[in-house]
Amino acid sequence: MSLRRYVALITFSTITMFVIALPLLVLVHLFILKFSLTLSIMASLILSFVLSIITFSLMIYFPVFKAKSRLEMIETRLPYIISYMSVLSYAGRNLESILAKLAEKGELFGMKEDATRMLRKISILGMDTARMLLEEAKNTPSIIYSSLLESLAGIVETGKGLSEFLEQELTNVLRAREAKMREILNSLSVLMELFISLVVVMPIVLTIMLSIMASLGSQVLPINPIQLLFLIHFIITPTLAVIIVIMIDSLISKITA
Repeated sequence: MSLRRYVALITFSTITMFVIALPLLVLVHLFILKFSLTLSIMASLILSFVLSIITFSLMIYFPVFKAKSRLEMIETRLPYIISYMSVLSYAGRNLESILAKLAEKGELFGMKEDATRMLRKISILGMDTARMLLEEAKNTPSIIYSSLLESLAGIVETGKGLSEFLEQELTNVLRAREAKMREILNSLSVLMELFISLVVVMPIVLTIMLSIMASLGSQVLPINPIQLLFLIHFIITPTLAVIIVIMIDSLISKITA
């Protein structure tokens, strides 16, 4: 979708949300909540404006979310893609033939749509291969993948060295992936220590302290120690556990295909 079209969609969606929400909220405030007409209109205007801002913000962030998801997917599967291309190049295939095989088997690497689009530009639109690769390099969120496409464009123009280049590029990508995995493992070890401290050790320590306070009849805290124990074990600790698990899952998703 072009930028102008997406901006128009954002504007239309934001205005539509305001126009639909305002009369509905006025009816809710008037007939369900039994507010006065003036108060209903004021409250509905404020809530409609808030809903419109939320809609606008979500649609602004959506391309960023898609780009980040696409970036992680490409960089996670890039070693497999380059390895597959390298094997085909050593088998004597040129770049156009390699793209055709990627379009055919691209579901294995998440590249079917990209490879089909690149092949369509060459075979149907008659675009030069080097120009097509440079155009694709500008439209990808991954710097590593963009650099690969630009280098492949140079290889196409010179007409030699494709197999050696892909082999060297695979080595570089694997080294970068190894460094990234080491960094993520260090972060995971920190999160696991945090998980043990907050979810295992902290509830035990607080349980002992609050149990002693309750047995002594202490009134230092504004809330009853037994009630505080209930909050710690059934609300605070599970919430912290879920947050840390989500953080761990987000880290693992960066290195898993």
